[in-house]
Amino acid sequence: MQNIQRDLSFSVDDSTGDVVVRVIDGESGKIVRQIPSEEILRLTERLDEMRSLLFEAKA
Repeated sequence: MQNIQRDLSFSVDDSTGDVVVRVIDGESGKIVRQIPSEEILRLTERLDEMRSLLFEAKA
């Protein structure tokens, strides 16, 4: 049986305010998985910008 060492890291994304969970390989320190992904965080950021522009245009 293989023993796999994993660590969890919790943080808050500065741009979106979303909680980010990272699964980190305990031996190498590399990120195995991030939830939500960087792509989703950037998409959320862009959607928030578009929403604020839309509301400014209506005002």
